[in-house]
Amino acid sequence: MTSPTSTRRRDALANSERLIAAARKVFASGGQGSLEEIASEAGVGIATLYRHFSGRESLTRAVYRSIMRDELLPLLRQSCAQGSARQSFLLIVERLLELLDRERGLIASSADFAVLTDDLLREFLEPFAVLLRHAQERNEIRADLQPYDIPRVLSILVVGLSTPPASPADRRRYVSLVFDAMGPDQAESLPPLDEKDGVEGMRSGFMAIRMASSSREPDSSRPNGASPQEGDAG
Repeated sequence: MTSPTSTRRRDALANSERLIAAARKVFASGGQGSLEEIASEAGVGIATLYRHFSGRESLTRAVYRSIMRDELLPLLRQSCAQGSARQSFLLIVERLLELLDRERGLIASSADFAVLTDDLLREFLEPFAVLLRHAQERNEIRADLQPYDIPRVLSILVVGLSTPPASPADRRRYVSLVFDAMGPDQAESLPPLDEKDGVEGMRSGFMAIRMASSSREPDSSRPNGASPQEGDAG
């Protein structure tokens, strides 16, 4: 028999997911909407919204994380397993820019969209490290880049090309330009990272080696096509 505690947790998770989905729908309509409007769209009261999210910024972070988890992470995992790593980076940036262009209200809802983007992209540091390692092994990206560099470069591109929004043609042009500049040909030595960032990058680099090694062996504990679950979306 299901316990009352389990039922409450399941209901709470369902309400949180409804609120995030409702916020995405409101953001996609072109505006940021009021919290009352988002709660109404989710079919819950404003008090329920505040039980899950402390305010607009908390909800916006959860929505942005949901976008990255649901739309970006599967693409990133697939890219780690196959294909050109450089082309995968281009595809990931273009896909994220397309999503943000579709849900413009998300940008308007964030108090500091640049900081939020940087924070959330760093949550994917380990799979970025795997993709970077693959690109460096294939001599597609310069060898002195560290894992920490990738979310920072992606953050610069995403924020710079979405505020104000660039056209699809301009997005492809400047994303290609940046990744061409990251190629190994005629690359001069980079200045060092900040010490704290360098340590974080090295830690993710070691994790990338382990992840890359394990990805070459089939995991008999999971069904084909299954993927591990990520943390919740807030």
